[in-house]
Amino acid sequence: MTPHKNKPVLVFDVNETLLDMTPLKISVNALLGNEQGFRIWFGMLLHYSTVSNSINEYYDFSTIAAATLGMAATSMNKKIDEDEIKEALSTIKTLEAYPDVKNGLKLLKDNGFRLATLTNSPPHALKQQLINSNLTDYFEQTLSIDSLKKYKPEAATYLWAAKELAVQPEEMLMIAAHGWDIAGASHAGLATCFIAREGQSIYTLSNKPDYVADDILAIAEQLVAAYK
Repeated sequence: MTPHKNKPVLVFDVNETLLDMTPLKISVNALLGNEQGFRIWFGMLLHYSTVSNSINEYYDFSTIAAATLGMAATSMNKKIDEDEIKEALSTIKTLEAYPDVKNGLKLLKDNGFRLATLTNSPPHALKQQLINSNLTDYFEQTLSIDSLKKYKPEAATYLWAAKELAVQPEEMLMIAAHGWDIAGASHAGLATCFIAREGQSIYTLSNKPDYVADDILAIAEQLVAAYK
């Protein structure tokens, strides 16, 4: 990408981009008794969050997560109760950052980049996640779509974030490990960076990301070099 004089405001997805979801995967797979349990459930969670957008009936991400975990269990003929669901999902609040994250965020902040989050998680869960992973101080704003009551990749979520950060969409760079998030941000007018976490892929029918990097430190190094 051609270097620009003005640094973009960097907006990060949280789950799987900054935080390692392996403990949650283990917990959900164990509860469902299926090695593909997490993948099935998480796909349902994302699907029904977009259904929420379409029918204009908002429930926060934690509520949809619990409902769809129960649905996933039903589809597998597995009986689980509300306490088991709550216990399995509680793991999401104690996730640790990937090893590359803190060094990458520090490098970006030390070089004058503005950093923010934009997540589908509700504010109370986001706050606990960032505290537990010691990431809070890197971000000037920790934005949750809960304020808008629309889920990414709805274009309105990225445009709302631009207003909250007092910039134009084209002055932002969305950094995420999900192809659907990159697609949504790109179509809302943001520049994008796909983080190639294990098991993730770019949505090939949408716009290509402006950057691709293996991890947060790698994109930090690219951006620092590009915006000297």
